[in-house]
Amino acid sequence: MFGSIRKQVDETISHDIETIIGKNTIIKGEISGTGNLRVDGTVEGGISSEGCVVIGEAGTVNGDIRANTLNVSGQVNGNADISDNLSIAASGQLIGDVKVGSFNIAQGGVFKGRSEMTTRTRSESVDD
Repeated sequence: MFGSIRKQVDETISHDIETIIGKNTIIKGEISGTGNLRVDGTVEGGISSEGCVVIGEAGTVNGDIRANTLNVSGQVNGNADISDNLSIAASGQLIGDVKVGSFNIAQGGVFKGRSEMTTRTRSESVDD
């Protein structure tokens, strides 16, 4: 049941990915941008994106992440400030504190840290 949902989400996001950090790539430093980003390699530093950040099963991020949405199937060692949705897949692991709009953890996914849910103002709820 959940596998088909994951596949739909992965297919939707994959069409809109602007930047892919490949499996055999290591980046040391900060990454920032406005588009969607997928990490299948290693990032030693923070990520800031106005779009969606996807950490693939082989991906590792050692740094803080700030994004609209974050999908973790690999490993994140750092804090996350996510304005919309944070999802940790069964293969995913996030070690750090998170501030999120909504939070999903699949069975088998690992989260170790503190979580804070952000609240939407009344006017934001009415506009949606």
